[in-house]
Formats: sequence, structure tokens, C-alpha cells
Amino acid sequence: MRRLAGILAIATIAGAARADVYTYDFGTGASNYTTASGVSTVFLPQPAPGNGEDRVRVGTAGGGFYMENPGDGAVGSGSELKITAPTTTSANKFSIYDYTAAKSFSVAMSLKMTGGSSGSFYLFAGDGTQYSDNTTFTGAQVFTGLEWVYGASDAVTTRYRNGTGWTAMSGTPFAQNNVYNIEIYGNNTTAAIDYIKGGTQSLAANTWDLWINGILIGDGLNKAALANDVNIDSFMIYGVSSVGNVASIVVDDISYANGITVIPEPGSAGLLVLAGLGFAFRRLRHRK
Repeated sequence: MRRLAGILAIATIAGAARADVYTYDFGTGASNYTTASGVSTVFLPQPAPGNGEDRVRVGTAGGGFYMENPGDGAVGSGSELKITAPTTTSANKFSIYDYTAAKSFSVAMSLKMTGGSSGSFYLFAGDGTQYSDNTTFTGAQVFTGLEWVYGASDAVTTRYRNGTGWTAMSGTPFAQNNVYNIEIYGNNTTAAIDYIKGGTQSLAANTWDLWINGILIGDGLNKAALANDVNIDSFMIYGVSSVGNVASIVVDDISYANGITVIPEPGSAGLLVLAGLGFAFRRLRHRK
């Protein structure tokens, strides 16, 4: 938390908008939640006050949620959350919702997909009841949407929600059995927002950036169908349609913010601080 506070201070010096950065840790426990048609807001560790609410929902077709410790050390430390998909479209869904809202946002996490040739997982950010109910998704409540469809030979087909439809991501940015540090920065305001990551990035209104392992993979992607210039305060991950309940996704090191605030990849906080200080000092010098 101290390093994040320092980063926020640098952003303020540099003239960036203030934002609250929240970290969500799965602790050290080991347990599971697999109750058919079950909902729990207490299975996972609770977010700190003001950081939103957590929720898991198990559908009617198997799979569920597993707090694993030890898990995969490459994904994170302590406990990790493993989500196993159901065999039908009755979604197994994890969400964080109703944190302090803003019209721009950041979400970062480490994840790893495993499980063979069937099943799909989704990551959505936006606002609305879908983040706290048992449904899959409603397009008008989505600003950012990612779809991962599992295939043969560890393949993953990736699409993003573009308006009211889906668009394929160029290349093959994800595959099974690899660990990815992903960062999403979204701007639902009426003007461009600049942020510092690998240089100055200008994010136009109604677009979002996707970074994977420190590389800008999706640059200024169109948002989904959430209304312009409205607040965003929630995100969720869910899985569906995996024959034999084999498809899984493991998640850890979640951070999110009600503003565009660069959240460092694990182990890279020091580099980010140095970059932020350099930018801040340049701005101060030019003002003299």
C-alpha cells in the first residue's frame, strides 16, 4: 500500500487526476465453494471499507471456486482464486462491484488459463446489476469486455466487446498454461486522458487500452455499449460451457482504481516510481 500511495503522489505532482487505488488480496486460506445455484459474499476475503463488495456465484452445471495455497507461484503469492467453468451457460461468476465510482478506471491482475479444448471465460468492467446478480452479461452495462474461448493445443481465441458485437484481437495475445499480467485503462469521459507508461499515452474518450506483460496490445480499443459519460464501478470474471468442467482460470494480484492510474506489474514498482519522478521533474522544470 505504501508504494501505491507513493505512485499516487507522483501522479498528483505531474498534474494527473487523483484516483483511489484498491488492492484485493486472497489471503492465505485454502477452501472451495461449489454449491449448485449458490451465492456467497463471504467465501472470499472482504475488500477493505470503500473498496466495493465481493461475490461468487455457482451455476447449475458443476465447477466452482477454489482458494488454492500453495498455488502456482508464477501467478502470485499466498492464496490464488481458481475458477472452474460449468458445463452449460449457467455461469460461475466472481465480481467486485460498487466501489467508489468514476468515469475512468484501471484494473490489473495476474492470470493463467488452463483446461483443454472447451469452455469460455469473460472479463467485463462497467456498471449495472449484472455485476451483482446471476446473469452472464448485458451489453448496455459493459464498457470493457474480453472473451477467451479455449481450443485445441492450448489455444485461446480472444475477442473484445466492440459496441454491441465482438471483434477479434489481432494476433494471439493469450494461450493456455502461460501467466499474464494484464492492465486495462478505460476512459468514459468526454475528453482524452494522458497517462505515463512506456512514454506518454493519450487515451481518447470512449476507448480503452490493454497491456499484457508490459506491452500495449490493444491501443485505443472502442468501448462496448455502456452509455457515454457515465460512471464505472464494477468488474467481473465468469466461465461457461466447458465439457467435463475442465476449463479453469487462476487469478491473483488484483488492483483497481477509480481513475486512470498506472498499477505496476509485480516486481516493477521501482521502475515505475523512477519513470514517474522523471516525468514530474520535467514538468516542474518547464514551469519555471
